[in-house]
Amino acid sequence: MQKILVTTDFSTPSKAGLRFAVRLAAQMNAELIFFHCFQALIPTAVQRERIENPLQRQTADHLRKLEKFVAGVYRSLKTSPGAYRCVVVEDLNPGKAILEHARRLEAGFICISTRGAGGLGKILGTHTSSLLHKSPLPVLVVPHTYRIRQIKKVLYASDIENLETEMQIVCRLTGSMGVRTDLAHFYYLNELKPDPKTLAALWQRQFDCLDQVYLDRLDGNFAIQMNRLIEKIKPAVVVFFTHTNKNWFDRMFAASMSEAFSFMTNVPLLVYRKTSGSD
Repeated sequence: MQKILVTTDFSTPSKAGLRFAVRLAAQMNAELIFFHCFQALIPTAVQRERIENPLQRQTADHLRKLEKFVAGVYRSLKTSPGAYRCVVVEDLNPGKAILEHARRLEAGFICISTRGAGGLGKILGTHTSSLLHKSPLPVLVVPHTYRIRQIKKVLYASDIENLETEMQIVCRLTGSMGVRTDLAHFYYLNELKPDPKTLAALWQRQFDCLDQVYLDRLDGNFAIQMNRLIEKIKPAVVVFFTHTNKNWFDRMFAASMSEAFSFMTNVPLLVYRKTSGSD
């Protein structure tokens, strides 16, 4: 069974990630691992041999809080829980702890919520930004404004540098979810050969999971065109593959960061790390 590690700090914005993960897990028949990392409050004067008991008590307290928090999310969704478990760890570095436990628990995805309005750091949050750049696992970034709805369509936004490999990954994902797959690529003048209509027809024959193909000439602002397309087709998730040796957000959205934020705060993003062959 596929596993999704869902992080929470018990904040209201983090509930969005839980709500989305519950819906996604139901469609994928996946197990949810609700994960919370805390920093222990240990008085510096306490001797080393006396630290263990306070830490155990704090861990137990946080676990009870997490279980109550998760139960509240399920009640608000008016849905019966599927397979899930709650995990609490103490660590001074939450980002590192998330990655270590995702690997240890054999999670297939990490799900984390954005924080809110403002600059890049405020929208994504420090831990989210770090995970996007460091995680070998795909990361689901869920807007704090997300409202539960059925997942019917996934949009794969591609640079078509490694299309066949990436489409196989996307097709496996959408196949497990039982949803449609659309592909979008924005190109510069005279970049596509053969022409867009021929390519779209070719890819639709090549990839069984592919429904619609959107090939549009880039007008200089990737974010604005993405927003227009998302508004038009209303995907439940947008999939990207990022280069590990580049600052993805700077590269993709440098023309208009504020425009980029408008879709980052309206639709969940699923971010995969590109393979070494396509970096």
